[in-house]
Amino acid sequence: MEGTPAVSLRSHRIAFLAIVVVAAVFDLWSKWEAFERLGAPPSPLHHEVIPRILRFETATNTGVAWGMMGQKSTRWLIVGLSLVAFPVIAVIFVRAKAPSWVFTLGLASIGGGTLGNLYDRLVHGAVRDFIYVYCINFPIFNVADTFICVGAALLAMEQLLVPKPPDTGAAPGTPAPEKSGIAGGGDAKIG
Repeated sequence: MEGTPAVSLRSHRIAFLAIVVVAAVFDLWSKWEAFERLGAPPSPLHHEVIPRILRFETATNTGVAWGMMGQKSTRWLIVGLSLVAFPVIAVIFVRAKAPSWVFTLGLASIGGGTLGNLYDRLVHGAVRDFIYVYCINFPIFNVADTFICVGAALLAMEQLLVPKPPDTGAAPGTPAPEKSGIAGGGDAKIG
């Protein structure tokens, strides 16, 4: 049972903040742990998690996904976009009138991942990566990237799979028109 709308909305807001904090803290802790144990790149050390599939090795990325826009000239552009991204995410969440739990989890995951990578850009000048799925030679990534991708997938799934209420064409708060027997007014039967 959901309770009143105000209680439900409050629950979503608390969950949003908690998920953002947990995602960012877990990301930063995991990066610290990996870089402490394996050293900063180019480090010859790595840790086999699943042989021939997954290993931890350190790398840094001054760009965005897969190193795009990694030139020094774009560093502050990326930092600026990252600084704007989290407030935009927060505004989108706050403006949601009746968010679903999938929406809350998805947006909070993106927010937490964004903050984790933003911290790296501001403090280290690059994002610290350490997860390497080398069986498919996937670019090295981090926990924040995982939160961002999972959050985006959740939002996409919600848009594609969750049925939306039919649009009545009326302004919000306006009661839906009643069906009548007048021609053109609904399910009038002639004959």
